Amino acid sequence: MASWEHVAFLAGSENRVQILETLHDRPRRQCELVCECGLSRSTVHRALDGLADREWIHNEGGVYRLTVGGRLVLDQYELLETTIERVDEWGSFLQNLGETATTLPAAALDDARLVSNAPENPHAAISHVADVFVTSDVDTFYGISPVVSPVLNHGARELATSGTEMEYLIDRSVLDASQSAYPDALAVAHSLDRFTLYLHPDELTFGLAVLDDRVLVSTYDAHGSLHECLDGTDEALVRWANDVYEDYRAAAEPIDAPEAEATSRQ
Repeated sequence: MASWEHVAFLAGSENRVQILETLHDRPRRQCELVCECGLSRSTVHRALDGLADREWIHNEGGVYRLTVGGRLVLDQYELLETTIERVDEWGSFLQNLGETATTLPAAALDDARLVSNAPENPHAAISHVADVFVTSDVDTFYGISPVVSPVLNHGARELATSGTEMEYLIDRSVLDASQSAYPDALAVAHSLDRFTLYLHPDELTFGLAVLDDRVLVSTYDAHGSLHECLDGTDEALVRWANDVYEDYRAAAEPIDAPEAEATSRQ
């Protein structure tokens, strides 16, 4: 029997999943399953036969228990259900985040908050990020930005001047725009002892901020406007964000003040 047929069998009836979940706690007799699951005897009997045929459960003297394979199937099926729920809720954000989203653990979204722009509040996402920057009292900040924004620049400056150790990673388009439109802000950044600016060789398409154990992940629309922001503190999310940042920083080079000034004169 093909794997998809086994998946279809399990997904085709909530009763089968419920019985596996009930047996997950401890072995039970058929009469116990009828009572605890609230199902008819015939329904439980048919489900048990199908589960036993697939060796997901084993009957020992009228007592049914999960096999090791059955336990693995149930765990992975529940993970699939959770992932589908997360994609349904976070689909637009994940699509806009792009390839980076493929490594984002689904569990990291459990307690995260999604701030999205709306007609009644078209600047909700960037306002949220800026507020977090301004109000946070953190020791370290690691950031990635694909755009130049005076609002975010102001928030980052508040963090930097408060003594936070900061690293900010940008691409060539952001550096060029900063040199031409915001040279004073760039000069201030270079003057700070605990601030390091990095240049990534490739175009950046998303925003990331790791503030100690809090993470902000931002997506942008086709016009370069911050559209949505994930805000979370889940340990899995923080680990993922640190890994993403380290990967990008490994490919980047520090930008020092003389280099920035030389580039602005060309």
